[in-house]
Amino acid sequence: MTERATRNQIRGTETDMSGIRARFGGADIVAGILGMFAARGTLLLLGALIAAGEGGIGYQLNQIDVDGNLQEVEVVGAIVAIVAVLAAFFVGGLASGRIARFDGGINGVGAALWFILLVAIFGALGVWVDQKYNAFATVDLLPDWFGQIGADDLTFKAVVGALAGIVAALLGGYMGGLVGESYNRDVDAALTTEAAETRS
Repeated sequence: MTERATRNQIRGTETDMSGIRARFGGADIVAGILGMFAARGTLLLLGALIAAGEGGIGYQLNQIDVDGNLQEVEVVGAIVAIVAVLAAFFVGGLASGRIARFDGGINGVGAALWFILLVAIFGALGVWVDQKYNAFATVDLLPDWFGQIGADDLTFKAVVGALAGIVAALLGGYMGGLVGESYNRDVDAALTTEAAETRS
């Protein structure tokens, strides 16, 4: 029997896990938070590697020239930033999906949402208390999507850049979560198959 046929046979037993999925599926807060930390660590690593390569990374698109135009290096930096966020949250979503076992897409998005909430909290502290309390504003390798709220120099491009980063985080988390869940699905199906063969 070929490996592909075996894999298809394993996937055919997935419905036997429906009862367990109903009990343990759904959003897993712990998996989401741990996935968020995995994504944050990956984002720091990617940012450090990009900076070491003398690359530019701009999460908010808020660096414009005196005429209000984005420079080419800023456009490239913004694209690199979005790709870095997408890749980092793919890793975070993968971790969440593996930990939660079920509903990987939901838990991958959860990892991104926890991170967005964290950025928003620190951004609010910086705006309403003092900027020194905004941890994301003092670390160039992390996005500060909400740090410019209420600022006089807030631009439409800065808002678009922040939204693009948030969408990339959610999309990366969702895709990574699906991949993480698929591994557990194969393992659970294989266990079900082995148990059935043992009984027979």
